[in-house]
Amino acid sequence: MKILRIVSELDFGGVEQVVALSVPALSQKSGVKIKVIVLGKGGRISERLAQKGFEVLVLNKDTKIPNFQLVYQLKNIFEKEQVDVVHTQGAEANFHGIWAAKLAGVKTKIGEEIGLPNHHSYWKWIFKWVYKKADHVIAISESVKNTIISLGEVEGEKVKLLYNPVGLGNFGHGDKELGQRLYKSNNRGLEEVGDNLENMEVLGFTQDDGLKPEKDSLKPFVFVTTCRLVPIKNLDRLIQSFAKVKQINPNKEFELWLIGEGPEKENLNKLSNRLELGSLVRFFGFREDVSGFLREADVFILPSLSEGSSVSLAEAMMAGLPAIVTEVGGAKEILGESNSGILVNPYNEDSIFSAMQFMVDLSEEERIKMGRSAKKESERFSVEGYVASLMEVYRG
Repeated sequence: MKILRIVSELDFGGVEQVVALSVPALSQKSGVKIKVIVLGKGGRISERLAQKGFEVLVLNKDTKIPNFQLVYQLKNIFEKEQVDVVHTQGAEANFHGIWAAKLAGVKTKIGEEIGLPNHHSYWKWIFKWVYKKADHVIAISESVKNTIISLGEVEGEKVKLLYNPVGLGNFGHGDKELGQRLYKSNNRGLEEVGDNLENMEVLGFTQDDGLKPEKDSLKPFVFVTTCRLVPIKNLDRLIQSFAKVKQINPNKEFELWLIGEGPEKENLNKLSNRLELGSLVRFFGFREDVSGFLREADVFILPSLSEGSSVSLAEAMMAGLPAIVTEVGGAKEILGESNSGILVNPYNEDSIFSAMQFMVDLSEEERIKMGRSAKKESERFSVEGYVASLMEVYRG
């Protein structure tokens, strides 16, 4: 079976991490040959995959819908490759890739809806037209599934629910060479302590739980989020809520860690300074491996205005963190029945603040108990389970 995975970009983000985890795992399946095509720009993930010997073709094309030249370029590639399955992820990839696969006569055409679309009538019609050409459409959460069906863009029987896989400390499947950086927290910040798992002893991790390091009396209470720094992630309200937590608890030390890059970084930094938070809000930029940051934090927080699903939340749960999660979209599905998180109204600053204060007021033992429940629930998102389900979709 020859499979082509089509994405718009392959630098960093949720879709990119799914590709990074699943492509190596799929390639280990007997009789499977897989190649990734990036319509626009490549980046960190595409480079890493290529370095590991996986086939990645970066087209560097304009992905804005519609690009008719891109459709016909893809059609020619599909015909030349004699591909069995085309799997597209995201709106631009779905539009150009599914159409091209139909023109090329590809046997199995699969689109994947990675967020909660908010389409007006024109775009509803466009994607209804596109998805008619697909054999299946993957939805990454029940919320996404219900949305695209209610919009009339796809028939319910075509939709396959498949939650994104997650993995900590690995790039890809069973590959411990990439990532695997653990971090040591102290009153000056974070220091890398090496690339070897033996350094877990330095951090106070134990082999039987791997949840939290031994408590450092100098360590502040840390809220952490890992995401793109873009408006929909609602980080301005998060910072404002964090400022209130700091004000209400003058005798406690706090930090807010933002792991990620994006166009809002400068605005968020200015907001932090205006609220006189200074270095308490820490911008660590993009990190290929977030596991050390998660394991050093106390609470994960995801206040997005909309969230189709959330790889970052599942990663935090895998690291044993309790969470504060937006009630909008499918992220709450990741929590499942674990009782390991609090749902908040992302449009209400008081809702975010109250949840943060609730976590601060809990004892460390109570938070660790929530973290254990989160870690247990995260087993639903194993790479092995995801690949097994994905192969069923590929086989029809």
